[in-house]
Amino acid sequence: MNIQALLTDKSLKAAEKRGLLAEAIRAGSVFAADFSALSADDKTACLLLEALEALSRTNPECADLQWLRFAQEKLSAANNSVKREASRVIGNLAARFPEALAGTLAPLLANAESDGTVVRWGSAYALGRIVQTAQYANSALYDTVTRLAEGETENGVKNQYLAGLKKAGKLRK
Repeated sequence: MNIQALLTDKSLKAAEKRGLLAEAIRAGSVFAADFSALSADDKTACLLLEALEALSRTNPECADLQWLRFAQEKLSAANNSVKREASRVIGNLAARFPEALAGTLAPLLANAESDGTVVRWGSAYALGRIVQTAQYANSALYDTVTRLAEGETENGVKNQYLAGLKKAGKLRK
């Protein structure tokens, strides 16, 4: 499959492209090394992140560390949808790669202060899953996420934090 042709095919809807792209990644036709080259614009980056999010949500074991690194790079994108999808990928992979999350915390915490609800929701999703890992449940991140939850006014965002804190509370000593 020619991925560039798929991405530029105007006859396919975004959902169809996302599904075909996810299948190509799963089948090994698209490799992590190709992600940066494929995601030159925000629309394509978002589509690729959506495919990675779907795969990492249903089969996190098929992911490799390059998926996480690609998502980390996209946390600072100008586009809010790209930031949200990058955060979702990171949240899905937090339990698989907890040792590789340290560089992710600062941009996620910065995005947690965004004016954009979708950006804050994505950050809450990722931070809620990161704090559930044994490595972070007993760290200062737990207190930081607690403060973020207390200050959040949007229920959907707040609930992401609270769900993570509830599960993390069971791991705390």
